[in-house]
Amino acid sequence: MNKMMAFAVLLAVVSAGMASGETVDAIVASVGSEVILQSELVQEIAPALDALRQTASNEAEFNKMAEARLRQALDQAIESKMLLREAMLAGTEIREEAVEEQLAELKKRFSSNEEFLKQLDAAGETMSDLRTRLKKQLLAIVVGRQKRKDFEDEVEVSEDDVVKYYNENRDKLTHPERVRVRRIFLKAGSDEQEKATATARMQELKNQLDAGASFVELAKTYSAGPDAEAGGLLGWVVRGDLVENLDNAAFSLDEGSVSDVLETEFGYVLLFVEKKEAAGTPRLEEARTDIEPELRAARADEKYDKWISELRKRSRVRVFI
Repeated sequence: MNKMMAFAVLLAVVSAGMASGETVDAIVASVGSEVILQSELVQEIAPALDALRQTASNEAEFNKMAEARLRQALDQAIESKMLLREAMLAGTEIREEAVEEQLAELKKRFSSNEEFLKQLDAAGETMSDLRTRLKKQLLAIVVGRQKRKDFEDEVEVSEDDVVKYYNENRDKLTHPERVRVRRIFLKAGSDEQEKATATARMQELKNQLDAGASFVELAKTYSAGPDAEAGGLLGWVVRGDLVENLDNAAFSLDEGSVSDVLETEFGYVLLFVEKKEAAGTPRLEEARTDIEPELRAARADEKYDKWISELRKRSRVRVFI
């Protein structure tokens, strides 16, 4: 049986397992003496496969999309195993608080703690198993991020590089009217008391901002959005990128201004308009702040991919599907 046929069999088993609530385990790859189990892949991508099944027009389309998603998950699992080994060799450590924070984020995906525990039991994991798995994931992430940062620090972007990119990508650099936005987001459900508490907290933050507090620092400390670590940075947005009331606020604010507290379907938001640009092609000096990081990141990615490829050769990776 060739690899593609074996992969199709795996896909059928995974799909059947998801439907019946049972998982038939098998080794799908190994990294040195470490193995990657079919169950590991299922745990990672079961929600994605379920979403694909809902959107696919037929079984053939689902199988094609699911196969691509499974292969992606397998590559990610292999990379994670390699990075974990690098973390262990380097003596990298993770604070227990970081593991608990990750666990808390995971629990937010479930409607209740009971539902979370039910799914955990169905996956055949204990809380101890889950904490260990999360810790390993975090160790791999820390090593990967540090390596990318090291590569970015090594990259040199010359003036000629910037000018060349600018001249060759004028069409790409041309943009409609846009604003560079940061946000502070507090989650709130339909409970009136919860909404009142979130509104009051956001007004306190608004008052601090009006008094001169740093939006970036408050976002890092209080925002519940995934962009909190980056100081609430959403980046450049054009009209229509945000929901209507946020969109209207973002484009009506002056540069350097903070919005009033805005309500959305999921909670409350404060927006900070960091910069505004009219439609057109920016001058070289204006574009430089976007070009340099893009070139640096692209070259760091190339270095990282090369490093991962070399690491894979040294790690005795074997794939059985």
